[in-house]
Amino acid sequence: MTLSKISRGQRVTIVSLKLTRSLEERLAALGLFPGAEVEVVRSSRSGEAILSCMDSRIAIGSDLSKRIEVV
Repeated sequence: MTLSKISRGQRVTIVSLKLTRSLEERLAALGLFPGAEVEVVRSSRSGEAILSCMDSRIAIGSDLSKRIEVV
């Protein structure tokens, strides 16, 4: 399942990132990497989301949320 399908308030674990190497490294620096637990603070139907991860909030667009696999 991708992050774009997760509802507000749910906690999930990132399984994989289907992104370019440089974008994966940038997200890892923000705390988004395989194994990281995130909570969806806010989400839209189109897939945009605000995530809570390691005491930070991160906003991501729909293109990105559709490429992050979670469980």
